[in-house]
Amino acid sequence: MTVRRILFSLLLASTTAGVRIGGAHAADPLPDRRAVRPAQAAPTAARTTTGNEAVLELLNDIEELKAQVRTLRGQIETQGYQLEQLKNAQRQSAIDADQRLRELEHRAGGAAAAPATGESPPAVGPTRRAGNFSPSITAPRGVPSATEQQQYDAAFALMKQGLYQQAATRFRDFIAKNPSSPLIDNAQYWIGEAAYVTRDFRTALEEFGKVVTSHPQSPKVPDALLKIGYTHYELAAYDRAREALNQVVARYPNTVVAKSAQLRLERIVKEGN
Repeated sequence: MTVRRILFSLLLASTTAGVRIGGAHAADPLPDRRAVRPAQAAPTAARTTTGNEAVLELLNDIEELKAQVRTLRGQIETQGYQLEQLKNAQRQSAIDADQRLRELEHRAGGAAAAPATGESPPAVGPTRRAGNFSPSITAPRGVPSATEQQQYDAAFALMKQGLYQQAATRFRDFIAKNPSSPLIDNAQYWIGEAAYVTRDFRTALEEFGKVVTSHPQSPKVPDALLKIGYTHYELAAYDRAREALNQVVARYPNTVVAKSAQLRLERIVKEGN
């Protein structure tokens, strides 16, 4: 009995000690991992926030660029329309000038065809005044035949419609068929004008030059010289442009072409050319 009691006592003591030891471990507080996790996750959250801000800034920049492109596009369209209006105005002015010139030619031709008046026709060529040459229609150039006038009018109608290539072709045909027509210098001028309007400036220079060299007494010479100056300007040959424009101002003072030449000369100066 004594041995059994001793063994029971030892077993009881061992069990009690184990319970105490386990209880002591159970009573120890577990580490609070929740306090550590936020500290570890903080850099990731910061990086996410910074990335979102960068995306938003990029989107804002893109929207601003789109707005600027829309604004520039509108300005380009407006300027294009204004440029087209200026071209139309210039074209109409040239057409009106040609019509007025034709009326004067017809009047002069009518006067020459009526010798019963007893008046002699005025002298041919420009008149020197105070050291300058001023243009004047000083002699009848003759009256074109009905066929010539019809052919010329047909070509000129194409110019008024804006069909410049077709008009130039018709004017060339007119010159080939009617080399002695009193309208040949006008036809030559409009060939140059068709090339100028379509920005074929090399051809324009050649065709306007033919007016000056082949028809030096033509009333179209001042206009041809002016357009030669304009064409050199478009080709950025500013020295040659100034030379031609100054020639217009000197030879034809107090005329519309001289004023136009002076305006272009002032423009060249303002542009630093």
